[in-house]
Amino acid sequence: MKNILEEKISRRLFFKCLLTCGCGCLASRLALGDSQNPPNESKTVTDNPLADRAMLLKTFEDTNDGALQYMTQAYGLDVARGIAEEAKRQIEALLPLIPDLGGARNIVIRDFPVALWYVAYFRPMKAHGKTAEELGKMIYDLFETKLRQMPEAARRSEGAKLFLPEHVDKLREWARWTQKREYPANWVASFVPGNGTDCDYGYDYTECAIVNYLKAHGADEVAPYVCLNDFIRSRAYGTGLRRTKTLAQGDDRCDFRYKKNYPVTQDWHTEIPVIRKRMAERID
Repeated sequence: MKNILEEKISRRLFFKCLLTCGCGCLASRLALGDSQNPPNESKTVTDNPLADRAMLLKTFEDTNDGALQYMTQAYGLDVARGIAEEAKRQIEALLPLIPDLGGARNIVIRDFPVALWYVAYFRPMKAHGKTAEELGKMIYDLFETKLRQMPEAARRSEGAKLFLPEHVDKLREWARWTQKREYPANWVASFVPGNGTDCDYGYDYTECAIVNYLKAHGADEVAPYVCLNDFIRSRAYGTGLRRTKTLAQGDDRCDFRYKKNYPVTQDWHTEIPVIRKRMAERID
């Protein structure tokens, strides 16, 4: 499948949405420069990038083009087209109902649309007999393809920015701001300083806006797969992510720990057995 994807998927497809896909997307978002300032009390929801519904729809349409190509290879054109068309109808219904996450004061707000994308695909894929794991694998494969298309030097350069003091300061301030819990649907995070050995810094989520949104829309079984994208991004950027817990799998927190240039040993293959086991235990 990967060789086919390299040939079939356009370089621009999935970039806008999936470059920062996942729950631990704060690191990538700050490094890419989409939020130049830490949370600012003077900013209002009128600065909310989620308010640009036309742009969100266009971004989804680009994503949907890539998904159509992927699903055509996997399921055939008729099924793929049916899912893609219904997903577009789903996203049009979801856009007016986006929760308030604090507007431009929230430095990770641009990562939230991926939650809408998963909900939009989950419903029609399920109607066609496809599983949450299949949806998760589609997004994972397409994201991995996009990362491979980025020059290694560019990826490593972006990753290095995540360890600059100014980035760490922004992360610390953002986490402090989330603890005010002004927006019920928002993330809630705590900053974790480095330990001088295998962790340069980290953060714990005790609330995740993406996980909460998926649960609210009956798509919570998709949530564990969203989190797996964090590992392939960290490996590509050289940020050395380790994580032992996720809210998506029923833990009390998501414990992100970063160490510059450490090997990332977790990915789809290591985590899927864990997810399957936990899913089976819930059913039992």
